[in-house]
Amino acid sequence: MIKNLLARLLANLKPGNLGLRPHTLSANFAPDSLIAHRSQHNLLERSILHLAPGEAAYLIINGQYTPVYEAGDYPLDPDNIPQTETADILYLNTAATARRPWQSAYQPSQRRLDQPLTGQYTLSIHDPETVCRTIIENQTLELDDDYLDQIISYTIDQSLIHEQVSADDIDYQTEALQNFLKAWLRPQLKPLGLTLHDLRIARRANPPRPQPAPQPIATPAYARESAAPTAAKTAAPPPKPEAPRPPLGQDKIFYRVQHGQQIGPLSANDIQKLVDEGQILAKDLLWQKGMTAWLPADAFNLFNWD
Repeated sequence: MIKNLLARLLANLKPGNLGLRPHTLSANFAPDSLIAHRSQHNLLERSILHLAPGEAAYLIINGQYTPVYEAGDYPLDPDNIPQTETADILYLNTAATARRPWQSAYQPSQRRLDQPLTGQYTLSIHDPETVCRTIIENQTLELDDDYLDQIISYTIDQSLIHEQVSADDIDYQTEALQNFLKAWLRPQLKPLGLTLHDLRIARRANPPRPQPAPQPIATPAYARESAAPTAAKTAAPPPKPEAPRPPLGQDKIFYRVQHGQQIGPLSANDIQKLVDEGQILAKDLLWQKGMTAWLPADAFNLFNWD
C-alpha cells in the first residue's frame, strides 16, 4: 500500500504534471522572408528548438555560433549547452525564394532624378553558414530581412557610382540597365551565401526626350525649276563608295551578357568571331570600357553583320 502511494507521489512530481513541459521554439517567417531571430533566449527555461524541413538555425553565444541545426527537434537546456544562460537564435529559410522591394539612393551628377530608382529583387540562401557569419560580423542580427534589403540597395548604389550611370540611361535605357545590374550583382552576392534569381526596375514616369531644333524646309524641286527654267539640269553625282571599316583591335575592352551573366573582357576580334558563329545576335547587350550603359550589339559600327 505504501509502495503504491509513493509511486503516485512520484508521478505527480514529473515535470509535465508541474506545468514544466518544455516550451517549443519555432521560426515565424513572414511572407517573402528568409531571416528571423530570437534575442537572448533563456536557456534555463527548458525548451525544444523545432525546425521544419528547409529551415536552419544557429545559436549565437558571445559572438560565436554553434554548428547548424537542421530540420528536427533539439532540447535546449544547460545540460546540452553548458557554461551559458542565454543565447540568440538565428533562423534561416533555405528552401524559400523571397521577392522583395529595393530602393536606390543614387543621384547622377549631371541631372538629378525626379523620383528614386526602385524595383524588386528575387533572392534565396545557398550557404546558410556564410550568411550567419556575415550577419554576426556586421552586427545586423536585429535587422532580419532588412539586412538583405540593405545589401541589395548598397550594391546597386556602388555599381551605379562605379559606372557613372546618367539620368538619361536610367530614364530611357531601363532594360539595358536592368540586365547590367543583374550581371553585376550576382557575383557580388555569391560570396555572401546569397543567390540572385532576378532583379527588376519599377516602371518610371519618364520625362519627355528633348526635341531637336526644327530644320529649314527645303524648296521643292518643282519650285526650283519654275524659278530657273533655263538652268541646265545636271546629273546626280554617283554615290560615294562606303568607307572601309576600321581594323578590329586586340584590346580586351568589351563585355557581353549571356544568360544573365557578365562575360569578358573580350577584344573586338573576339566579338566579331562570336557574331560570325551566331553566338552574338544584333540585339544582345555589349558594353565597352568608358560607356555609361549597355547597348545592343548592332549599335556598334565596328562589326560586320553580313
